[in-house]
Amino acid sequence: MRTIQLHIRSSLPSNLHPLWELARNVWWSWNSNAINLFRRINPQEYEASGPCPLKLLNTLPSSTWDSLKEDDGFLEHLSEVYKEFLDYLETGTNKVTDYKNSNTIAYFSMEFGLHESIPLYSGGLGVLSGDHLKTASDLSLPLVGVGLFYSEGYFRQILNKDGWQIENYDVNDPFYLPMQLMVESSNKPILVDVEIAGTKIYFQIWKLNVGKIPLYLMDTNVPENSGENRLITSRLYAGGQELRIQQEIILGVGGTRALQKIQIQPSVYHLNEGHSAFLTLERISQLIKKGLDWQEALIAIKGTQIFTVHTPVPAGNDVFPAQMLAHYLGDLYKNYGIPDNEFFNLGRPPDNHAEFSMPVFALRTSGHRNGVSQLHKRVSKKIWKPLWPDLLDSEVPINGITNGIHTRTWLCNELVELFDFYLGKGWDAKLNDLAIWKRIENIPNTEIWNIHMTRKSRLLSSIPKSYLSPEYLTIGFARRFASYKRGNLIFRDIERLKKLMQNKERPIQLIISGKSHPADHLGKEIIQSVVKFIQNENLNSNIVFLENYDMQIAHKLVRGIDVWLNTPIRPLEASATSGMKVAINGGLNFSILDGWWDEAYHEDLGWCIGTREMLANESLRDERDAQSLYDTLEFAIVPLYYSSKVPNEWIEKMKKSIATLTPRFSANRMLMDYTNQSYLPAAKFYEKWSMHSTEQIDALKRHINNVKELKEQWLQVEVTRVELKPSDTVNVGETVTLQVEIYSPFPENWLEVNLVFAKSDNNKSEIINKDIVIPCVEKDSGKKFIYVTLLETTNPEIRTYNIRVCPNPILFPEHLDLNLVAR
Repeated sequence: MRTIQLHIRSSLPSNLHPLWELARNVWWSWNSNAINLFRRINPQEYEASGPCPLKLLNTLPSSTWDSLKEDDGFLEHLSEVYKEFLDYLETGTNKVTDYKNSNTIAYFSMEFGLHESIPLYSGGLGVLSGDHLKTASDLSLPLVGVGLFYSEGYFRQILNKDGWQIENYDVNDPFYLPMQLMVESSNKPILVDVEIAGTKIYFQIWKLNVGKIPLYLMDTNVPENSGENRLITSRLYAGGQELRIQQEIILGVGGTRALQKIQIQPSVYHLNEGHSAFLTLERISQLIKKGLDWQEALIAIKGTQIFTVHTPVPAGNDVFPAQMLAHYLGDLYKNYGIPDNEFFNLGRPPDNHAEFSMPVFALRTSGHRNGVSQLHKRVSKKIWKPLWPDLLDSEVPINGITNGIHTRTWLCNELVELFDFYLGKGWDAKLNDLAIWKRIENIPNTEIWNIHMTRKSRLLSSIPKSYLSPEYLTIGFARRFASYKRGNLIFRDIERLKKLMQNKERPIQLIISGKSHPADHLGKEIIQSVVKFIQNENLNSNIVFLENYDMQIAHKLVRGIDVWLNTPIRPLEASATSGMKVAINGGLNFSILDGWWDEAYHEDLGWCIGTREMLANESLRDERDAQSLYDTLEFAIVPLYYSSKVPNEWIEKMKKSIATLTPRFSANRMLMDYTNQSYLPAAKFYEKWSMHSTEQIDALKRHINNVKELKEQWLQVEVTRVELKPSDTVNVGETVTLQVEIYSPFPENWLEVNLVFAKSDNNKSEIINKDIVIPCVEKDSGKKFIYVTLLETTNPEIRTYNIRVCPNPILFPEHLDLNLVAR
């Protein structure tokens, strides 16, 4: 029996039509005035809808609209919000200095967390992607997002009576989501195809507007596909490796073809994690059609490609057996003229040639790479050092761009209004202006505290069957339950924890939430152990586990919690952004020195657990961290919170945390870092080698020939003499001349000689850990070159330097990737 669906939209009076436009752009989700407008229509139905304005508009009866079309107050409110929306869209001036609007950035991600009513995300990676798009919109950065539309999204968590996680999947009906299907002039869906395992897979394209930024989502649920293939994009992070590799081919190859189909020609490609790395293949194919071979094409695209690596945990990095790769992807790379072995080599980890690693592939095919915190940068350099065997750990070309959050998405409405009053309206357009944030000091403590207590009361009242009191110290812990995040560390000493929590004069409350990946059995066991502990120890009046952690629960927690707890194994937490969201709302962080907190921590802003020392003994490490957690709670956090009814020292800490951390960890700062460190250099590379003219093609071929010459003759490059004058032992204050003699068969400007600072035995050394470029001052008639630099001596110490000779990055942007280094 064949069934059909008929979707019938509401018919709104003409003076209410702007509601459609507002509902179809998720700009409303970070604008409190717009949220209040939709809530005003019907508060109960608004919450019941998701909250999802488009669903609200399509489910209310006609009588609602008949009433509102005559409501002058509502119409005035609608006019105000609609004008604000149009003004926002029309301020198209790029706020990022020096970045050209013509250089479109394509931002690829497996998931996008824009709002709880659009369940196309699982956790932190997706929420970061959503915040990236929202901030690009605020800054009018020319960016488009590319992802997948999951017809069933990520799972909804239910815990059974034994505390075991059950996964349920709900259907995502596009009728109720703010998306439009991309169609041909004939009104038929635009279809794009990709060959996977010898079969053509078709997909349609949905467009979702995020302020000024379009997000394009690929969807294989079309009649042209078999029943099995229609399900390829049905669920996020579900199924095994075979489904995952198909999804990643659709995302990378298909997403690139989709942009071409709708006539978007990006200059820069940003891979948010390695899931989309197959886009490299499609980009290579486009240049092969212009006359390059695949290796030449790889060099041409590499300089315009950015890769953000997110996790040092092996489970978070996709690795496929070579046979599986050949089965699903073989037709693609063979059609591009890439030999099997040469293609596999791009993704083979140095220690395992039987596997193809997506992060390794992305690292080798992207010219710009970054971790997501400064600690994660150092960890990533160490992990991926084998890909650059001739470089020192510190030289590995992976930068650090610490994550940030979209402030208006996560800041509670009450604080938005408070900041408007004390910081001045428009403060959110000047997030990096530290002078503005000093004005936080002027806010009376009682005003900050009253807002915080209101938000906490609202959080606790939203928890069903809750015995929690807003007067008590309330700690939040919410994140994915992976074993390295140690969701049960606080329960290590049960008796001590109970004694702390059940102190009649100074009680502690704990709210826990989080999901485990469906395939992570150990994560599910940790959740179960937490739930059983609460039940068995009769702590229901002190501890609550909230099911189905999502953006809605996250909003309530980060806006209403007193203290945010984070207990990962250092240094496995790449960044974490939930603590940033807590900080801007006045909550205080209490965390292991990992991820963002490693660089953010100061005793005036919150508390740390443990030290930066990493112990190999797991039991000893966990015991040390647990004791530090309990001691800090008992002797620092609890006494400060309960110091008085209005704890002024606590509130001062809240204010310092808001003022210091909000500008440092905003997504505005993050996007500016990406622009300066990656987007601008990539766009300039594109302009030079964009292949738009015969001259550019010829110039690129000359460049490639120069690279070949470098590789053929590099072994002749030699450091023949290094000399310190007056000597290698001097007094503080003396200037030392370093002279380096190099033998080289290449022109002078082909090489760059660096002095790389390695270490000092003086911890107070003021030397900045940056490479020093040594200029060439002399060359003889042969092939010897003299390089000279001066070294200042400001402290008594022993310094260690390394001399590094490599291709000049100005002429050879891929210089460190060539693995041509002389010392």
